[in-house]
Amino acid sequence: MAPAAEARLPEGIERIELPMTGNPLGYVNAYLLREPDGYALIDCGWDVPDVLAALEAGLARYGVQLEEIRDVIVTHFHPDHYGLAGRLVRTVGARLMMHDIDARVAYDRLSDFTITFRENAQWFARNGYATGNDGSIKDEPARYSVVAPQRALNDGDEVPLAKGSLRVLWTPGHSPGHICLLDTTNSVLFSGDHILDPITPHVGTWSGQDDQDQLGAFLASLRKVRATRAGIVAPAHGRPFNDVTRRVDELLAHHDERELLVREALGSGPSSAGTIAAKLPWTRRHRTFAELGGFHQAFAVAETIAHLEHLRARNMVTRNERDGVLLYESGSE
Repeated sequence: MAPAAEARLPEGIERIELPMTGNPLGYVNAYLLREPDGYALIDCGWDVPDVLAALEAGLARYGVQLEEIRDVIVTHFHPDHYGLAGRLVRTVGARLMMHDIDARVAYDRLSDFTITFRENAQWFARNGYATGNDGSIKDEPARYSVVAPQRALNDGDEVPLAKGSLRVLWTPGHSPGHICLLDTTNSVLFSGDHILDPITPHVGTWSGQDDQDQLGAFLASLRKVRATRAGIVAPAHGRPFNDVTRRVDELLAHHDERELLVREALGSGPSSAGTIAAKLPWTRRHRTFAELGGFHQAFAVAETIAHLEHLRARNMVTRNERDGVLLYESGSE
């Protein structure tokens, strides 16, 4: 599916592309907004030299110095959004804002990534998938530093701007403490990774999230932002686009289709998430599981677990552990 035509952002909102070298996404968007006494930055990229240079150059295009950033608002704890925050807090005195759930997750999961990597490997083994030892999920620590927010944001909070304010919308799913930000004056939704176009946001169940319906939370969050009827969506990856309703409906339909495929692959069971993931097509190019690299295979298994756990939350499948492996079977509807 082709992305929608690019929407023009209202005056006073600027988009700065920050590079993600080596990542197929290419870049992450940082958004610059005027505050009463300086500027706010929504998301900030990795803590690596080329990102800092790109940020400074992007700010300079709009006549802004790095030192004028008063607030860094992070949509979620993933390093391409949160990574540079610690440096900005330390060097220019910026104030970090993020949801308190993701602030805790960042501390728990990113403070010692070696432990997190080991726990994820054990989690995938329990789900019938061996991650191997290629280290492809281990290379994040150099791209961020863990820092506590100066202001914890929660659903319904307001962040004042020079004109109007940003309303915080808690949108768990892609991460437990993901937030979107609604500029109510301009009807612009800063969607982070909650709504992307044409990419489908990753929603997976990882270690530490057992018995949590991540996909159910994501789908409820989609309906929540749909109700805003925002005129423009400003995503973290890709170009701004019009009509939140259209894109939310597409994402809801996508997950309905994926659920059918997961149920077909499960059959009567019992099967592990790893076995089911290996039967499914992946990416918009419909690649086989075997064609994915180890990093993307892990994400595919995590997404499969999320679908299975969403089915289990609705009593449509059962789960039992045998010989250390979690197995799913079709249940009553």
